[in-house]
Amino acid sequence: MKLNTTKIAAAAVAAIALFTSTPAEAQASATRTATKVVKTTAKKTVAKKVVAKKTVVKKAAVKPTSTVKSAAVPALGIIGNYSDADMTNLRTAGGASDVLVEMSWAQAEPTKGVYNEQYFASIAKRISTLKALGYTISFNTGVHEAPAWLLNSTGARFVDQNGGVYTDSPEPNLVFGTRYRYLAERYLTTVFARLGDQFSLVRVGGGHWGELTYPSKVNPSTGKIRNLYYAYDVYAQQASPVKGWKPGQPSPNGEAGKFLRWYLTALADYQNWQITALRTAGFAGNAAVLYPSYGMRTGDLEKAVATNLNGTSSPEINGEVQRGFDMARQVNALKDKNVIVYGTWAESNATVTYLAGLAKAKGLKTMAETSHDMRVDQMPLVMAQAQKNNLAALYIVRQKATEIVKATYLIGSVK
Repeated sequence: MKLNTTKIAAAAVAAIALFTSTPAEAQASATRTATKVVKTTAKKTVAKKVVAKKTVVKKAAVKPTSTVKSAAVPALGIIGNYSDADMTNLRTAGGASDVLVEMSWAQAEPTKGVYNEQYFASIAKRISTLKALGYTISFNTGVHEAPAWLLNSTGARFVDQNGGVYTDSPEPNLVFGTRYRYLAERYLTTVFARLGDQFSLVRVGGGHWGELTYPSKVNPSTGKIRNLYYAYDVYAQQASPVKGWKPGQPSPNGEAGKFLRWYLTALADYQNWQITALRTAGFAGNAAVLYPSYGMRTGDLEKAVATNLNGTSSPEINGEVQRGFDMARQVNALKDKNVIVYGTWAESNATVTYLAGLAKAKGLKTMAETSHDMRVDQMPLVMAQAQKNNLAALYIVRQKATEIVKATYLIGSVK
């Protein structure tokens, strides 16, 4: 594979910048060093041409050319279950520098207060193996996969306005069921005590797939997100500013607006609690908050409120409002400076650009991962867009190792 040395060197520089520097320092350091790497390669190429034809020396000396842009190369991360051989190839030939290790709370604490030591040992062994291959480790604590003993507790599941209890996946209702948060804090403390805190980042979200989201259901006949708001469990209703009011009902006293602002703010507050919980449990490093989908944009809240949240406004039809994807509210609410704004739809340049802008305004880093639906042929463009948007890192999710290695991921790939 051509230019592997350049590729690996640039990726290594980006990884160091991501995990050891401030946003400004990371950008400046990675740009300077990556530029040096490419220029060194260019000089070697010119030297070879000198031997063949001396006239090339004059042209190169008068007009040196370079495709290097100011954007630094994002660190390349890997998410998925790969063999050690594949992980070795991704590191040495693909330039990957970081890999995600994932846990499940349900497997770690199958009985309340009793931990599965064999499971912890298996996670520790996997971390050790990957570190020996040269990787830094990003980490998912698995709080969104709660044990049955918690989910069976009163108010530990999300409930929609129709009384439907969400059981499609095991995320606990820690947004409104705040009385159960101490259990997650205890679990996190145990995790870091058993596994240490040497992670490049720890993911934050708490909802489906570990993302910051309320639950959702799809109407099988239409394929559209159903108009369901999950703030009707016993604890949510105790805290609601408009107790008893339901989406679609009249709002003579502004009930729809009061409800929606409270609903969206509750998810932003949950985000901040998760970050604080990591700090309390002993992790002081990067916390990466996972923001999914396209997200709400300016005016979407007003559009939804204008129809009393009856599901007919455009942002509700797409499910952005019901799932709580108010990224501007959430990023603006961040207080911790060791937070990375993490997009989960790297193929959407508009989404990544939007998140990068929100993060920049807060002085925070941005990174992204590809979706489960990304096609192999999209990978080179996604990598180029990641560099163009100055992402600190790009994670490739569950693509074939050989395809990742083949994709172009070089400092000069952005035109």
